[in-house]
Amino acid sequence: MSASVSMNKRDKRGSAVDLREDISVSAPLKIHEKTIEDVIAEFQSDGVKGLSSAEAAKRLEEDGPNQLEKPPRVSLLMLFVIQLNSVIMYLLIAAVVASAAIKATGDDKDKFISYIDSIAILIIVLINATIAAVTENNANDALEALSSLQSPISTVIRDGEEVQVDSADLVRGDIVKLGTGDVVPADVRCVKANDLRVNEMLLTGEPEDVAKGIKVKPRQPGVAEKLTADNMAFSSCDVKAGTAIGIIVATGMRTRVGTIAALLNNSGGDEDPDAVAAVDADGNDIVKPKKKESCLPDTKAGQSPLQHNLEALAVKIGYMAIAVCLVVFVVGLALNTKDPETPDTPSWLFMILVAVTLTVAAIPEGLPLCVTIALSTGCKEMVKENVLMRKIAAVETLGSASIICTDKTGTLTEGKMTLVAMYADGTDYVVTGKGFDPTVGGVAKTDGANAASDGGVQATLGSAVLCSNTTLKLETDPESGVTRWTPRGNSSEAPLIVAGHKVGIKLEDLEKSLDRVFEIPFSSSRKMMVTVTKTTGTTGLKHCEKVDEHNAHVKGAPNYILDRCTSYMAQDGSVKPLDAAGKKQVLDKVDELSEQALRVLAIATRPLGKTLPFNLDADTDIKFDKIVDGLTLCGLCASIDPERDGVKEAVLDSKTAGVRVVMITGDYLKTAIAIAKNINILNRKSFREGNGEATDCGALRPIKDGPYLGHAEMDNLTKSTSVFARAKPEDKLEIVKSLQRQGWVCAMTGDGVNDAPALNKADIGVAMGLEGTEVAKGASDMILTDDNFCSIVRAIEKGRIIYAGIQKFVSFIMSVHFAEVLQIFLCIVTKIPVMRQPLQILFLILVTDLPPSIALGFEPGEPMTMKRKPRPKTQPVVLPWMWRGIVANGLILTVCIFCTYLLALWAYAGAFLSDDIIDPTRTSCAIWPKDEWAPTLKIDCGLWSACTIGASATDTGYSASCPDPYTAPAAGTTDLQEARDAMDAMAGSTAAYYTAHGNPDCEICIETSIRRARTSAFIALVWAENFRAYTSRSFENPVWVGTFDNPTMNKAVLMAQASLYIALYLPGLNTVLGLYVNEIHGFGWGIAFIGSLSCLIGCELYKFISGKYIVLEGLAEYTENEDGTVSPGASMKVAEVVVNVE
Repeated sequence: MSASVSMNKRDKRGSAVDLREDISVSAPLKIHEKTIEDVIAEFQSDGVKGLSSAEAAKRLEEDGPNQLEKPPRVSLLMLFVIQLNSVIMYLLIAAVVASAAIKATGDDKDKFISYIDSIAILIIVLINATIAAVTENNANDALEALSSLQSPISTVIRDGEEVQVDSADLVRGDIVKLGTGDVVPADVRCVKANDLRVNEMLLTGEPEDVAKGIKVKPRQPGVAEKLTADNMAFSSCDVKAGTAIGIIVATGMRTRVGTIAALLNNSGGDEDPDAVAAVDADGNDIVKPKKKESCLPDTKAGQSPLQHNLEALAVKIGYMAIAVCLVVFVVGLALNTKDPETPDTPSWLFMILVAVTLTVAAIPEGLPLCVTIALSTGCKEMVKENVLMRKIAAVETLGSASIICTDKTGTLTEGKMTLVAMYADGTDYVVTGKGFDPTVGGVAKTDGANAASDGGVQATLGSAVLCSNTTLKLETDPESGVTRWTPRGNSSEAPLIVAGHKVGIKLEDLEKSLDRVFEIPFSSSRKMMVTVTKTTGTTGLKHCEKVDEHNAHVKGAPNYILDRCTSYMAQDGSVKPLDAAGKKQVLDKVDELSEQALRVLAIATRPLGKTLPFNLDADTDIKFDKIVDGLTLCGLCASIDPERDGVKEAVLDSKTAGVRVVMITGDYLKTAIAIAKNINILNRKSFREGNGEATDCGALRPIKDGPYLGHAEMDNLTKSTSVFARAKPEDKLEIVKSLQRQGWVCAMTGDGVNDAPALNKADIGVAMGLEGTEVAKGASDMILTDDNFCSIVRAIEKGRIIYAGIQKFVSFIMSVHFAEVLQIFLCIVTKIPVMRQPLQILFLILVTDLPPSIALGFEPGEPMTMKRKPRPKTQPVVLPWMWRGIVANGLILTVCIFCTYLLALWAYAGAFLSDDIIDPTRTSCAIWPKDEWAPTLKIDCGLWSACTIGASATDTGYSASCPDPYTAPAAGTTDLQEARDAMDAMAGSTAAYYTAHGNPDCEICIETSIRRARTSAFIALVWAENFRAYTSRSFENPVWVGTFDNPTMNKAVLMAQASLYIALYLPGLNTVLGLYVNEIHGFGWGIAFIGSLSCLIGCELYKFISGKYIVLEGLAEYTENEDGTVSPGASMKVAEVVVNVE
């Protein structure tokens, strides 16, 4: 803190804490610390008559309805528009407009076919925007779920009468009545309470019902305050037992659950409490200008690392595309480059068309769609692993997680209190089985011998069951049809009832011969519950077998019950005196069990004889004192919320993968430490209290309820802490913010309302599907349908595999686009006919290249996937060595396909340059005889024609070019032979003349040669890309290693090949695409195969040469055995996990 410390003590971590302004010493009293009379007076209400209707209406007008505020929801249409707000989308839309505008000025402007390329690009834009908009529209429903928790109707006292009112109309000062099954409608201070028990799991995360009363506990400086006051009932919590009358002290957003809703609305703020305000020259505070508001809502907050990196990549690509288009346009214009197929088109117009083509080639239109398909398919596969993804990018984000911040109850543990140990007459017992199923597990001695019939076990569990009101039944869920054992009643009694069933003690059976005479409910002052039964028949419990006699059964806090005990029950059922030494032995056992994070209850009994020692109409306190004086101790019952199956192993697997696991719980510190050690979060061998690995959340705010530590101190505390105890919802949020500031990719797990703000703020929120609240699910990115922490580890592995696949297909796609741009650029600067039309490029990218690209996202993971460190949060998708590979592979592809194209031009046109191809004075051409594999090269384009000297214009042999006199070509020349052949073919001819470009066969060189060469190059490129798809499966392994191990790739390549041949042979489509396969002959297929095979060989050679430059993520190098033994040199230091943090 920035304030100086004048008086201090040591906090939970040994840091100095300022007491000068400790509000636990000097602050005004809080609502729960005031007398009920003062509270009623403060709210100007009446404890008997309540508010008047007029006053209630006035307050409702002032405070507003008792509802949670909701932020305005962005419409689906607006989300769609937002998706178009990016550089890459701007470029694509510009390409659509430019292409359509140019085509609209051409001769074929009225033909639909002219606009095919514009339409195709537009469809891609619309598909991408629609998928993203629909996904975001369904993303966040947390506040709606919060609202649904509130009770719709409440019973209040107004004008002295009980009335039913809508919960939204409740106001401060209203007197409200609560009963079993109600949902507390607002924050209530109890005026009267009769055995009231409220479940506050959605606020505290703890499953046990909490007893509520009216007693005011005085403030004790230095003593940790409970998360929820014992004389308060909080909005949205369930009333599990009893009744109460209370006064409403807070409504709507001012309630405890309202503060959570506020955190959900604004969980992004991260101001440093220690930051020094900037001042001007006059010493006045400088007010930071507000961020300029956009006309569109900001939906980019909380982007996943992949989304952020892909957007950054798209911006780079966009700017590069603009630069390339401008350069090519200027160069082409300077060279006066024209279209050889339409030479009359002005150069500037042709270069605009080329620029559009380059835009299509440079921008990876299929990349967003490819990523979306890869992630969504990963989401479907994760369902098999019991993981439901609410946001598709969450799979990849979890793969980059470097820390898992997890709630304890219901996440690491079952969320079901279970009896695990007993103690009676000096004997320890182990109770096996988890959850509420009594058919699993039993009671045994430490040596494994069955102890279900032992006297101590029977007496202890018998009295415990008789002193409970909870029932256990096998119920079937009408919706799912699943049958499960369900306790009904107090959650703290459930473990006793379940354990009783395991040894054959059932309340419904006991009630047949044991009538309950009366009971004294548990209270916070007595710390125990008492029931009295009368034996009416035969019972299996020896200490209750005397017919017509009464027995008392007591359960509660061990120290309170032991103070009242004078004897204990031996194994044979006999009663023996309990002296001070015996009590110490029992208390030592209580301490031993408590240190294991077990919650211990003592069970006692007392025979009362046939006549009760008190009048049934006597005061409760009198009856209580008469009953508990001289109790006989039966034994101890120790319960715990047990860890989930596989959690220990999952935590170790996380550490091995370089992922820290941090437990954040509402438990007290010692309890949290014991559980953390048991499930391997804390190393049971190396951990020492005070070493900074476990912290009470009181240390986050040195001044009680004051500001949090500054960023520097907070970050220093959180970077080494693995357990946070007594955490409030806002504490969890601050912890997540601190870890994110340090560069960690945080996954936060939870199930309660108290977890929702942190779930919403974390890089990825993970909610429990079975036991989780709708609020937690709504604030999360993914849901564990089996509530199993182990599923997170499997999701991390899957996320890493998917990300590796994304890197592969991004590299693959980028090299394709680089090669496309480079090929077109070479055509322009060398004045060779442009190799490809825009629609051909779109077809290549989206039809023949897209399926193999998607298939790369399905590559199986490498063996070391879960041994490597998490990648840094700021690491780009494309690493430097990958860029080298993109350029190298693009160059190899360009050289191979460009050479194929040049060879095809030479073969079909007999020339390379556009000017030479369309030159009307050409003297030679390459002519392809039908069904021949090779052309007849250098055919003379000149033509000798016969004529008759002196013939009239109407005569057959007439020609204005006929020479007179005729001079035959030189002897022995080809011209002489061709002249004679022409004269021999015409009867009566006397001369022959030569036309320089008269051979009609030469017209083929101009009219069809370019499209033939393009067709051959197109086939070569598709084949080359299919070969490269297999080489791209690994950055380091050669193509022959597991070539066909990816079935999806095999299908994708077959699909690409099928698409190629459909495009080549389907009438109409081949004309639209400009592909004329019937004109290329066998030669065209041959050079296409040679070109594609050369590309495969070249790419593999590069892979072999560049293998030593590949930089993979380093190994985590951490190994810890289940007994806590850590491999030599292994550690979980921050520096080893978080690297390259900007």
